[in-house]
Amino acid sequence: MKHAPVSKVSPLVFMALLSLALSARADLLAECNQTAGAINKSTPQTLDRVTTLLSAVCFKEGATVTLQYRNKLDVPAGTVDQAKINTLKPSMVNAWCTDPTQRQVLNQVNIQYTYSDAKGKYIGKVDIAKRECR
Repeated sequence: MKHAPVSKVSPLVFMALLSLALSARADLLAECNQTAGAINKSTPQTLDRVTTLLSAVCFKEGATVTLQYRNKLDVPAGTVDQAKINTLKPSMVNAWCTDPTQRQVLNQVNIQYTYSDAKGKYIGKVDIAKRECR
């Protein structure tokens, strides 16, 4: 299970992220929702041979806004669990922390990837915050 860096998903997704990164608007949740809407125009989107991006949503927890990517894994039930998903996190953090455009987005919002199996059963998630960048 390999995960594509967000900036390489599609030009539309990249431009939506760039818009969020460059925004100076006070209402970050509204801006994030616009970005999620732009991303959703290109979903569902195949990311690799087993991963499909289903949608993006934004939500607020306290003062923090999170951009969530909802993914489906086309794998037999029970073959992927939270522990296997956790192995993706280091490369995902690296991509978000080192790509300048993605880092600008991460400086404003947290990122979350959720994964479900082909039948829609929740498998697990990866959370990424700017504090994880070194």
